[in-house]
Amino acid sequence: MRYSFLILMGGGRKMVKRLSVIFVCFGFFLLMVPGRGLTQEDKVAQAAIDAIKGQMRMAKGVEIKFVEKKESPIPDFYLVKLLVSYPEREVPVAIYVDKTGEKIIMGNLFVKGENVTRKEAGEPKPRKLDIGLLEIEKSPFRGPAGAKVTIVEFANFQCPFCMRGWMKMKDVLEKHPAEVRYIFKNFPLQGQARSFDLCEMAAAAQEVSIDAFWQVHDFFFTEEGQKVAKEEKDAVKQKIEQILKEKGLDVKLFQTALETGKAKRRVEEDVEAGTKTRVQGTPTVIMNGDLIRGPLNDRILDLYLKK
Repeated sequence: MRYSFLILMGGGRKMVKRLSVIFVCFGFFLLMVPGRGLTQEDKVAQAAIDAIKGQMRMAKGVEIKFVEKKESPIPDFYLVKLLVSYPEREVPVAIYVDKTGEKIIMGNLFVKGENVTRKEAGEPKPRKLDIGLLEIEKSPFRGPAGAKVTIVEFANFQCPFCMRGWMKMKDVLEKHPAEVRYIFKNFPLQGQARSFDLCEMAAAAQEVSIDAFWQVHDFFFTEEGQKVAKEEKDAVKQKIEQILKEKGLDVKLFQTALETGKAKRRVEEDVEAGTKTRVQGTPTVIMNGDLIRGPLNDRILDLYLKK
């Protein structure tokens, strides 16, 4: 069977003469890569990495790593495996580089109906994070320490999606009281002082007790709490003091945590932990060390509960 390859060279495109092949291929294009004065081994790997960078919009925090190269079904080409690491997932990629390191074919290769490229690359998977970087022992939690599933969430009290996520999380904790442990991390919106103020007040309540924190947390994630959160800072502070007082909790400790900057430092530590683990927005959920893309749902939770 005869198929055509597309050559991209210097910004122009030319169709090359048809090549006879013994395998079926679709969706390929061929890139001509200039030599870089590297060793042959390095040139092949670097050519593959440069090609992927050229075809992708490389957002901040995305990394590309060379995994291996091996002989491919295409004569005189290596199959090169790379790993593209996004903040929330790792995506394996397989592309084809000729043995001079100057030509690259990207796309899916089918041999006798089988997608060889996809088979060799493998499936994307959540990115495993170093839980130690999260310092979860410093944070308020619900659920037993020995729970099968540990969920760490970075959130803030001016995020409507965080509020919806908490409604879902409450149901999860009620349904799985012995199997799920939930840990809250402050992650105020960058450049928005009010978002930081609300997190700081919740952190100040934590200095009183874990129960005091959850009183404030749960209040902020109510319709009334959202309205109060839009008022002036002193009015919000007075409302929190009223809640603590009604529950018989130590208002003085709350005030001291704000005055001494201890609550502020707690929030800053949470933000630093989030930055280290490449948290980019709220809500961000980390489940058993895996950064979960999108909102938590029953299907994802069931997968972890059954592991």
